[in-house]
Amino acid sequence: MSLVNLEYLFKDEEVLSQESLPDYASLDFVSRGSHIYGEILWPHRLQEKKHPCVIMLHGFPGSARNDDISHALCRIGCVVLVPHHRGAWGSEGKYLISNCVDDAVNLSNYARSEDFVKHYNIDSSQIFLLGHSMGGNSALNAGRQLDFIRGIIMLSPYDPTCFLKRGKEEYIKALLHEGHILNSDGIDSIYQDIVEKAENLSFINAFESVKNKNILIFAAKYDTVSANEEMVMPLWNKLKENMMNRREKSNLPVQKLIEYPVEHGLLGRRISMISEIAAFINDAGEN
Repeated sequence: MSLVNLEYLFKDEEVLSQESLPDYASLDFVSRGSHIYGEILWPHRLQEKKHPCVIMLHGFPGSARNDDISHALCRIGCVVLVPHHRGAWGSEGKYLISNCVDDAVNLSNYARSEDFVKHYNIDSSQIFLLGHSMGGNSALNAGRQLDFIRGIIMLSPYDPTCFLKRGKEEYIKALLHEGHILNSDGIDSIYQDIVEKAENLSFINAFESVKNKNILIFAAKYDTVSANEEMVMPLWNKLKENMMNRREKSNLPVQKLIEYPVEHGLLGRRISMISEIAAFINDAGEN
């Protein structure tokens, strides 16, 4: 039995029961004392099998939406959580990159809590983290801390430590100026957080913790925000080498890198991307 119903990825179910309709509601959970707001989407509740849960993590500053992904995943049978991080878009607390990672960890644990699992009929062994841009950083660095995460999905992931290592601090500072709309102690505070937490945020430093995890990475060939060769490829090359050198060839994790000839937002390949994400969740869930 497949984990999800891929036939409904781009079409609606013909028959719906009024007693178990798919729907959405507000998300409100507490992360380190701050209320994190967002959205919960759930599929119809007639199916007997439990639902995988996908946590969608936004990038910086969070204005880019991925509703096409969340609705598609909901249609195929996933419960989808779409949070706004501390200090972003109405959520309480102060915005920091490390707080985004911490929020992702806390929300992952929340998704496995007894009440939440029972209410939404979730399979607690099927929790996925999906993040775009800086959200890819949140997904990777939260996923490296959590043994139970079934898969990590990164869309045009952004490694905030990359330019620090190359003496190009002005690159990251230029990006951070887009964060003036966030509730924080200022751009310098966000930058200093990256400097102080660099060892815990660096993509390459996550390798040992994620080398045996299911991972799907989307890279945009013409990305002017995330530098693929500097941010994505060092980690991917180590993952690929590790897979090739493994003596045990059975029960290998699902690991895949897909590059599209598009820009940072992956517009122009959204249909293909959503199809790949759904297939990954299905394959990783059965792995």
